[in-house]
Amino acid sequence: MRKICFVATSPFVVNAFLLRHLNALAECYFVSLYVNLEDYPLSPLIDARIRVVDLPICRKISLFQDFRVLLILTGLFRNERFDLVHSITPKAGLLAMLGAMLARVPRRYHTFTGQVWSNRHGFARFFLKQIDRLTVFAASLVFADSHSQCQFLERECVVAPGGIRVLGEGSICGVDSQRFAPDVAVRKEVRVDLTVGDDVCVFLFVGRLVRDKGVFDLLHAFVRLADLVENPVLWVVGPDEEKLRTELELVAGPHNNRIRWVGPSFVPERFMAAADVLVLPSYREGFGMVVVEAAACGIPSVAYQIDGVTDAVLNGATGLLVAKGNVSALLDAMRLMYQDPVLRAKLGRNAYTRVIKGFSAATVTAAWLNLYRSELGRNKAP
Repeated sequence: MRKICFVATSPFVVNAFLLRHLNALAECYFVSLYVNLEDYPLSPLIDARIRVVDLPICRKISLFQDFRVLLILTGLFRNERFDLVHSITPKAGLLAMLGAMLARVPRRYHTFTGQVWSNRHGFARFFLKQIDRLTVFAASLVFADSHSQCQFLERECVVAPGGIRVLGEGSICGVDSQRFAPDVAVRKEVRVDLTVGDDVCVFLFVGRLVRDKGVFDLLHAFVRLADLVENPVLWVVGPDEEKLRTELELVAGPHNNRIRWVGPSFVPERFMAAADVLVLPSYREGFGMVVVEAAACGIPSVAYQIDGVTDAVLNGATGLLVAKGNVSALLDAMRLMYQDPVLRAKLGRNAYTRVIKGFSAATVTAAWLNLYRSELGRNKAP
């Protein structure tokens, strides 16, 4: 029976992007998942047939620990004799691809979902880019989750022209339209739980609380908005990975009572169905998956105009894009959304229609299955 191994740094990534693919692949292959189980809770929806192994991998660079994990992975890959190893996230990509190459795993795949060095400068940018180049060298096949990201990696000479692929139309997992959908009852229920009236404009952030996601830009823009208009509300949903909440609350100042810090959630779709506008001032993204999930719930987005997000948002049609790092422009876009409910509704309808037509989860999962079947055949797991 063919054996596949996935390697990721955090269960957060697995829950958000890989769960549907892993469960579908478990129907055909023996699937293992190596991930740091102490980093974040793994979704209980993962198929029981998938073998989950706790891997002591960390997101930040730690030479001793990273070398230790490389040795662990190389030994596991040699012992398990996997037919294919697939990694996601930068650190997992580097260590898994090197370990799989050393263990002579015949098929080594890595998926890029945004570059940590894209908004860095000097030596840090050079060093981190070399890590991605080393990952590409060790892999037998590399993917990105958006066409603009492919072009970016080619321009930066991380991959050769034509040396990277996108599965389907883009996005790493597509949108489950049964899960992410407009829902009047859920909207009412969540707003009652969070004591927000139906006529209040709610802005929503969903993602990891890290600096690269632009969370400080978001707070600065929201505070200025709250100074200008009456009763805007912001919901922040996601894990505080860099322990930023205290600093962010200081930025919010007297407007902190307009912010609900929800924290990690297995049901972000409930907040999307109940909010009015998603805000994603991220400095780097592979695709901006949260944008199309929100769109499937019928709400538009305000985001920075960066590679990846430009594949997810059509400026002026499904949301509003502003220059990266321009907090004043971010404020203006949020204020326009707040003041023009007709525009919000129009952009939300357009976003919903586009996602249902082009980014369904079934379509993307089928593309993944077709890839594996073309390489490994159509085995049936017991």
